[in-house]
Amino acid sequence: MVQAIAAVREDSESALIARAQLALSHCNWEVGECAALWTKRFARGRTDADFGILVGLSADQVYQRRRVWETFGDVAENYPALKWSHFYSALNWDDAAECLQWAQDVQAGVAEMKAWRRAQRGEDLSESVPEEPFSLAPAELTLIGEAAPFDGGAPRIASTSDGRQLATLSAGGTPVNSESSYAPFREDAATPAPRDDTPRPEPTTEQLVKRMTTAIERCHGAMTPQFCRQFAKLPEKTRLRFLKSVELLTAKSAALSE
Repeated sequence: MVQAIAAVREDSESALIARAQLALSHCNWEVGECAALWTKRFARGRTDADFGILVGLSADQVYQRRRVWETFGDVAENYPALKWSHFYSALNWDDAAECLQWAQDVQAGVAEMKAWRRAQRGEDLSESVPEEPFSLAPAELTLIGEAAPFDGGAPRIASTSDGRQLATLSAGGTPVNSESSYAPFREDAATPAPRDDTPRPEPTTEQLVKRMTTAIERCHGAMTPQFCRQFAKLPEKTRLRFLKSVELLTAKSAALSE
């Protein structure tokens, strides 16, 4: 997967753009890496939209691939059974590592991973999926001229007791008979398969910084004018805890530049 991406790092912008264009139809990871390198080396104030014009993508498509690469590019080789769409789905999850590891252990598809996560959080799987509280990642996924990055397979429509319908995918994207009982993930996937208990290495400082940066960017994006207006109406204990956390983070961040 990621390790198969060409190791050569182009020295010119035109070479980097050409590399991204060649990768459009077969590798979201490489497009994301190219977008991240271009932003760092050649952007000079230009945005994802500008990179998209150069390679033939929308700004949202560039953003998606760049953020997935920046967030998971250094750890994706730890999950060889997973597809790019697994990582896209987990981009804004605070428990992404746990969910990706479960999907890797049981060879789960994207829909199964999402359902398993909801089950772990005590959610009612017969209810429609709730909206994320906030997300900086656009929802649109499909590349022009590229198959959608999800695992494929026809959706199954299951009816709940109150008549609502839920579309799900079976394991591996295989269509499920409409008369089958609803199951958000395979029965044998509820428990991870036995695996080597060797402790995984602790994340490096660079990995931690990337993850923290993503979290901080999400918080910044969530603090809209409406958020600020509603903040004053929150319970005092909640407001003070939030402000104290920001104060501590600011103090520690200031120490990093000394």
